[in-house]
Amino acid sequence: MSANQASIIAVMGASGSGKSTYIKRTLRKPKPARLMIWDPMQEYAEFGQVFDSMSLMVDMLGKTGRGKFAVVFQPAANEKARAKQFDVFCGIAMALGNLTLVAEELKFVTKPGSAPIRWSAVTMTGRHKGLRVIGASQRPASIDKDFLGNCTTIRTGRLAYPEDMKAVAKAMQVQESEIAALKPLEWIEKNMATGQKKAGKLTF
Repeated sequence: MSANQASIIAVMGASGSGKSTYIKRTLRKPKPARLMIWDPMQEYAEFGQVFDSMSLMVDMLGKTGRGKFAVVFQPAANEKARAKQFDVFCGIAMALGNLTLVAEELKFVTKPGSAPIRWSAVTMTGRHKGLRVIGASQRPASIDKDFLGNCTTIRTGRLAYPEDMKAVAKAMQVQESEIAALKPLEWIEKNMATGQKKAGKLTF
């Protein structure tokens, strides 16, 4: 990916809709040379060195320099501590550049009307740093709306709540009925730059 080519992918869907499975498959083909994963649900340990201490992760990344790395950060359960950690995590990604950043369950760290300033920088200007971003959530109506607005690709599986269906339909510029009709493991994906839309069912 060139430094100025945006790649911001939203992966939405209720619990059990296949979000994590899809993201993991994406990361395996091929695994990025430089990878940072925000992992509040502790699902991605296989993809890198796991940290729950921000200072230890920073120390390791400082020694790595511009080489290859894969880190998985499992944040604090405390809401305020987690918010601070997420802001620092995003700041590190911006400072390092040229990497893939995965942020799981954005509802824990963003809100519809606000988001950590460094997360906003990631989604709005990260392309200039060579960032590829994958953000996921079960509750798209409850996350940072600027993120959905800046996505180059939006993918959604089944959603449980009408407000989430409405939020995703609006962001994808599709009929809400298309989202509401999705059955377990079915998905719709839209390239927001070209308008190309795909649909299918996740298989195991």
